[in-house]
Amino acid sequence: MGIFARASYCPPDRNLVDYYADGGIEFIGLSDQRPKDKFGIAPAYAHVSPWARALDMDFRNLSGPGWPIRSFKGLFTAVHQYEIRAGWTLQPNFQHIVHPGGGATNPLGNNLGRALKNADVFGVRTVVKF
Repeated sequence: MGIFARASYCPPDRNLVDYYADGGIEFIGLSDQRPKDKFGIAPAYAHVSPWARALDMDFRNLSGPGWPIRSFKGLFTAVHQYEIRAGWTLQPNFQHIVHPGGGATNPLGNNLGRALKNADVFGVRTVVKF
């Protein structure tokens, strides 16, 4: 079993995110038949700085009360690394993202001024070592 945690702070007058924290736990060899398989979960939190929020308020004053104010981004990740054979792994993963971009708007969409919706992301990664 492995555990990690980290936190950071950045001056809010020059950074979009002023503080950030994440942590997680990983289990290795959940069964005797699969001693090198791994499973892990991890949450993360990023806080949008007051200066960036003030910029959003300026946009709101110009465009109307519907403009979103960014606040935070939350993330939950779950991953399972499966060893297919020695040197080859397959790793599916899942992420649930709350307030993508801290509650940012979609710069490419037709709904200017609407915050991005929460997102679920599924992925897979493979590694071959030779």
